Amino acid sequence: MKMRKKVIAGIAATGILFGASQPYNVFAEQPPFFQYEGEDLKITQIGQYDSMAGIGGTEIMAYDEALKRAFVTNGAVSGIDILSFESLKSGQFTKVRSIKRVFLSEFGIENVADITSIASHPTKDLVAVSVVSNPKTDPGYIVFLSKEGEYITHVQVGSLPDMVTFTSDGTKAVVANEGEPSDDYAVDPEGTISIIDVMKEPADFTVNTLTFEGVALDDKVRVNSKGTVLQQLEPEYVAISADSKLAYVAMQENNAVATVDLVAEKILHVKGLGVKDHSLPGNELDGKRNDETKLERLPLLGFYMPDAIDTFTAGGKTYILTPNEGDARDYEAYSEEAEIGDIADKIQLKAEHYGGFTQEELDQLVADGLFDEMKKTKITLEQGMAADGSYEALYSYGGRSFSIFDADTMELVFDSGSEFEKITAEALPEFFNTDNEEIAYDKRSSAKGPEPETVVVGAIDGKNYAFIALERVSGIMVYDLTNPSKPEFVTFISSRDYSEDIKGDVSPEGLRFISADQSPTSHALLAATHEVSGTVAIYEFGGKEMNEPSRFEDVNENHWASPYIHDLYNRGVIQGKTEMTFAPQDEVTRVQFVTMLASALNLQPTSADRQFDDVPSAAQDAVQAVFEAEIATGVSEKSFDPNAKLTREQMAVMAVNAYEYATKTAVKVETKQRYSDLQSVSNDALEDVQKAYALGIMQGDNGKFQPQGSSTRAQSAKVMSVLLQQIENELQE
Repeated sequence: MKMRKKVIAGIAATGILFGASQPYNVFAEQPPFFQYEGEDLKITQIGQYDSMAGIGGTEIMAYDEALKRAFVTNGAVSGIDILSFESLKSGQFTKVRSIKRVFLSEFGIENVADITSIASHPTKDLVAVSVVSNPKTDPGYIVFLSKEGEYITHVQVGSLPDMVTFTSDGTKAVVANEGEPSDDYAVDPEGTISIIDVMKEPADFTVNTLTFEGVALDDKVRVNSKGTVLQQLEPEYVAISADSKLAYVAMQENNAVATVDLVAEKILHVKGLGVKDHSLPGNELDGKRNDETKLERLPLLGFYMPDAIDTFTAGGKTYILTPNEGDARDYEAYSEEAEIGDIADKIQLKAEHYGGFTQEELDQLVADGLFDEMKKTKITLEQGMAADGSYEALYSYGGRSFSIFDADTMELVFDSGSEFEKITAEALPEFFNTDNEEIAYDKRSSAKGPEPETVVVGAIDGKNYAFIALERVSGIMVYDLTNPSKPEFVTFISSRDYSEDIKGDVSPEGLRFISADQSPTSHALLAATHEVSGTVAIYEFGGKEMNEPSRFEDVNENHWASPYIHDLYNRGVIQGKTEMTFAPQDEVTRVQFVTMLASALNLQPTSADRQFDDVPSAAQDAVQAVFEAEIATGVSEKSFDPNAKLTREQMAVMAVNAYEYATKTAVKVETKQRYSDLQSVSNDALEDVQKAYALGIMQGDNGKFQPQGSSTRAQSAKVMSVLLQQIENELQE
């Protein structure tokens, strides 16, 4: 429907009307932020980035504190989105936009399939990206980029690099190479850990990939019957000690943590985490999918099986925090996963495996129909089997909690027990143990419940807090870590919109804490990547009250453009010329208006080529994206004339093109405005001038349109504000 138009367009100098650091997506609504309890810790959602890619659109995020820039893996497009947080303001909700998208295909590496992790160097202009090969069983890569997203170099590591991070002293990058088998189990590589020395020039980066050959494993490390022990050891996530001397590597399917000496570059040992006895008081759970909320003691032994982990120090000791998610080995050629109903006739529970039931009590539970009630409950076929083939104990996945382990001994210091399910049952009773891809009350009770996915520690006003993301119900638990042996629940937050299956921020996958001294708002922030909704939520601790009116000294309430300027400012589309002034009478250039359009419509160029030679580098992506969308062209084939004034007819043409592009609807002109100076309107712009009038976004003055007249910042603000409202109205119909 959209035809190519001959248009002359405008775009703006960064930081004057709309800069590349002013991200906004007009189509995303502010999620309904929810906080349960925690009156003493004020939290608000001040930002959201929507990848517009849906499931997989945002997975893992790194952050550069100096640049106030985030780097987010986008699995849906096999790429990376670079975001700027500079425009975030305390007490105001901002729609964050990607300032650049980098695709895996641009790295120049053959036979690669996916990006799994990303890390930002603490001081150098260096970003590390873990890249999985195709097939995934081949050795993978760590790709190094600049913080502008430009390729630098890459090195080969182990099979399926699942996580990469830099040490806090910046000397090394550490990689967990999971080494998963192929689906047909024809190939099952060994898991490894790679250490990359990044102190030299990139061309001289060296890699030392460590194997588990000869490494001591304790008897709690979980291994199954399929494959050798070395094949089954699967490193998944890395946390670094504060002094950069040790790495702690989570091995989820092994229910274990490996400790690595980063100075000697040696794996010291692998220690298992044990099991959680759900028969004991305090460890109750809802393990039955029966459309009821009921936490009770059950004969289940839950493997903790953390994925992402973090460390913190208290009283001179290092502790490891684990979100106890759980994960089964489940492939086409082999699966350990089953439901209790599949093996009910083989179960002969023995009280010796449980601390909370006598044999008589177990027998009575079975006689009362326990296995019928739990027939959908997920268990493993690998553990609990006696010599005669019967199952004497039932082992489940995950602990539905978070734990604290002593980093030296891996002894359990604390576990939150049944608190997560108790709290979510009180906070969201209608959505208890719902799924992350559909609203389904009680659906996840038979599996892993709220499913703790990741954890991060952050300090606010001198106090350490743990933030634990719940993947399925979609929320974040906050605990005070002052006493590591007895953390206290503080609050539970969520910005998921439960009115639809997938709306708002759904399924937090990664967390990044930003301390107050490194935050653009001067208050601590927590950024949460949400895998299912493809969004990043940014939460602020403390800060101003939300939605305080924004005011400029030179735009008072009586100024004719005040409602339009403040609408765009509060949306995050424009900013002042200075902190306190807007300069409403200043003229708008061609580059300024186009930059604003590109950001408001979330446009990104699809080609690395650039049409125009005279566009400043900071604006090239915006101009190219608007050109590709056929919203604007240049004054000639290779010239855009970016700093020329924006005429009123140019603004009309671009605004109409933007409306038709965004809505996929052609504007109909039923009543034409008879301007007395229509003969002065260029032939190419005549139809769009009438369409702009029909949309209500531009009118003349005293019967004249003044097509060659310049446009002020105030006038362009009115046009953009009304344009966005008209787009929203059309899309809602």
